[in-house]
Parts: sequence; C-alpha cells; structure tokens
Amino acid sequence: MDDMERYGDYNEVDEPPKKSLVGIVLKTFMILIVLLVVGTLGFRMVLFNYYPDSMKKLYFTDSLTAYYNANSGNISAKTQELRAAYDNPDSGNFFCSNLIVIPELGQLQITIRYNVSLMKTLTEDKTVALTDPSPDDPTLFTYRLYKSGESENEADHLVGTLVACESESFLMYRYYKLVFDGIDFGSVEYDAEGNVISDDEIDWIRLEVFVKGDKESEPYSRIAIYENNTEYSKFTDYVPSAGEKPQ
Repeated sequence: MDDMERYGDYNEVDEPPKKSLVGIVLKTFMILIVLLVVGTLGFRMVLFNYYPDSMKKLYFTDSLTAYYNANSGNISAKTQELRAAYDNPDSGNFFCSNLIVIPELGQLQITIRYNVSLMKTLTEDKTVALTDPSPDDPTLFTYRLYKSGESENEADHLVGTLVACESESFLMYRYYKLVFDGIDFGSVEYDAEGNVISDDEIDWIRLEVFVKGDKESEPYSRIAIYENNTEYSKFTDYVPSAGEKPQ
C-alpha cells in the first residue's frame, strides 16, 4: 500500500507558477520602448540621407539641353562622393550632395540642404541682422564658387555663374538645386614620353554661402564640393536615368 501511495505521488503534476501581471506589463513596456527608440533612430537616419528626386537628377538648363541634343545624349557627366559634405562638423548648418559636373560644357550642379532650425541660429548670431527670417525665403542666401589658385586676389579665385536655383522642402529640411555655368575645369598636357608639361586643372572648388543682412564680408559657410588633386580625385561616370532628358 505504501508503494502504491508513493507511486501516486510520482504521477502528480505540479501546477506551473502563475505569471505576474506586473512583470508582463513591464516586459511589454520595455519591448515597446526599444522598438520606439530603434524606429526613431532608423527614421532619423533615413530622413537625414533623404533628398527629393528633383534635387538628385540633372537639371536641364538651356545650355545643357542644347549640349545634350548636339551630342545625342552623350554628355560625359561625372560625379564624386564628397568627403566632407558639411560646413561645420559640430553645428552642420549646411550639407551638400549630388554633385554632377560636365567638364566639356563647363557646368557644375550641386544640391545644398539645411534644417529650418538654422533660422534660430541666424537670429542669435550677432553678425546677422535678421528679423524673423523665413526658411523658405529664396533670397535669404546667396551662393558663389571659389576655386584653388596661387593668386592673393579674390577675384582670381571666383569661378562660374549661378544660372539656376530650384527649391524643394520635406518636413524640417529645405533643399536647393544650384547650377553653375562658365567653369573652366582646366586640363593636363603630356609630352610624347608621358611627362606633364602643362597642368592648369582646378585642384578644388568650394561652395560659399552668404546670408542676407550679414555684416561680415566673409562667407557665412564654406563647403568643399569638388576635388581633383593628388590627395583625392576619384570621379565616376554619372549615368542619367531614363527620365533624365530635356523636356
């Protein structure tokens, strides 16, 4: 009988411990927090790298349209990854991307972007006399290109003429597609043995940004947007998409 009782004890099924409702709630809450943080970081990363399609594609000016048609679409456009696409590594007021150059035409296209929070920085900056600046004011900023050179005369370093400035916006960002014409990118000549006998290529070009009302004569921001020197000269062919044609 004792053996049977012990046998019965072995077959008893222990009831699983009841889960604490508080523990379930806390675990669920922690999972939601993690998902929210990951989602927020992912969204900010995507947004930071986002540029509207119109700001990434070729902008066809009259000169580019004529050049495109004359060469049956073979415009020999080049692009380059910008090594430092911002004006300041700490504040990052302006960012540039989507560089396209057409050396034979003497054209350079670049997209510049800024956050609307920059307006607060501008109003707090003592060098800028602005009253409630609008982030969508197309006249708030002016742009010019400054190239490498040995001359101390500033005019000798200025290159290109701004011929188009198109704008887009998305959430807190403002984008401007800038097109410059009249740039002589220079060339290199070699002798029969392959030695350089003449080199007048531009080593680098930077985009300079001026702010309306700024009391200083110096640019508010400078961004290196083109490099062709011994330190960095990596270019790749820019292949237009099927939709990138003159209208």
